[in-house]
Amino acid sequence: MRTLPSELRPVRRLVLTLALCLGLAAWPGAAALAGAKAPPAAEALIAAAGLEGARTGYIVADLDSGAVLASRRADEAFLPASTAKIATAVAALEILGGEHRFETSLRLSGDRLYLVGGGDPLLAVEDLMSLARAAADAGVRRARFHYDDSLLPHTAEIDDGQSGRATYNAGVSALSLSFNRRRLVWGAKPGGGLAAFALPGGDLAPLRAALGKGETLFHRLETPDGPTWSVTAERPGRTWLPVRQPSRFTAGLFRELAAMQGLALTEPEAGPAPADARPVALHKGARLVDIAALSLQYSNNLVAELVGLGAARELAGRPDSLPASAARLQAELDRRLGGDGTGWLLDRHSGLSSLSRASPRRMAALLRYADGRRYGGRSFASLLPISGWKGSLAGWEDEPALAFRVWAKTGTMYYGRGLAGFLYTASGRRLAFALYTSDLDERGRLDALGPEPDAEEKERADDWLERARDLERDLLKRWAMAF
Repeated sequence: MRTLPSELRPVRRLVLTLALCLGLAAWPGAAALAGAKAPPAAEALIAAAGLEGARTGYIVADLDSGAVLASRRADEAFLPASTAKIATAVAALEILGGEHRFETSLRLSGDRLYLVGGGDPLLAVEDLMSLARAAADAGVRRARFHYDDSLLPHTAEIDDGQSGRATYNAGVSALSLSFNRRRLVWGAKPGGGLAAFALPGGDLAPLRAALGKGETLFHRLETPDGPTWSVTAERPGRTWLPVRQPSRFTAGLFRELAAMQGLALTEPEAGPAPADARPVALHKGARLVDIAALSLQYSNNLVAELVGLGAARELAGRPDSLPASAARLQAELDRRLGGDGTGWLLDRHSGLSSLSRASPRRMAALLRYADGRRYGGRSFASLLPISGWKGSLAGWEDEPALAFRVWAKTGTMYYGRGLAGFLYTASGRRLAFALYTSDLDERGRLDALGPEPDAEEKERADDWLERARDLERDLLKRWAMAF
């Protein structure tokens, strides 16, 4: 696909934005559908995609009548990837409610101050600063400092089968901060060597940096104190690194911010707050329905895992591991949807695990259920990415026939591509659909190679994904015209 020069892309986006703001009637989508030549049959499109060895399955159903309009391998198991976030969002909204807010608090017991995590997926540095200021206003000047992350389990990464250096596979805890990632910046010092610093927080104790030749490389080395990042660079640069011990990192940063407010705190120690500890300050996070929208639109794995863990804890009354909490939410959805519970296996809340499976029929049933509900005053469709406009479908601006008509969640992993959501046709029909293409053999082969595939493997997998995405759009355009 041809691309515009970078200096012209803002102009194109501005033109598209103005066109969309004038109203959907002014957008050429309806006219394009009405006058376009009918695309080839679905089987011809699948054959032309050239995805030998892969399977494609889908179901398209009328939201109002429930009638199935098209289906193919609708009961087979596919890699859901991030479309699993739909299940997590629906389950959490059903269990906790759209108005639920995750809380982070400061509690005082004698001369001990506790930072208590509530699993807020969007906890930010500025929220910690606000808590520190509130503690100073309450008269706290010095204290022995502890952090309490006992509400949820903590793990160094979401899935050990994925890249250990990827920020989308960061650590998880009830005291997660800024998506558990740090920005690393480095450059050559005037007298030689390498100067480096990280934000937030300037402590580079776990970092070894050296100036050398070759590409910038990041390696995670296990040490008694946790992961060590080794950096080799021949020129200044910057990147993001995942935080592997979120609770300790968050507590350490809070201590720095507290010092800015005149609070003298000892080095943080882990430990639960006593039941009689009195509240000093409280931060209430965003509404769950708004958090769910961000998770679905921008597909943040950590947000989905924390939301799922919080909902599962509400059901169980105790913290669960990531796989156990995902299974608990799946069972709750099965109870609400009915049926025998077959059709999916959710191994993580985010869809990051290659062990997860979903059938088009089960995902479409979930979408139809969610369509009839309201969460925090919002429809479920309004939480999803919008084709040609927002979230992971914003890049569909080159598909005027589908612009604003597809509200759906994407799912992408090597040898697994999915799209599930709602399609609003030019004829006025409201459709729920789930569409998957998976090559489980190739995915299994890739998993056997380890979490860090080489450049050749990545190029091959990226080509597969591009063809799967093209097939996805071709099928949607066919359904938009046919129904």
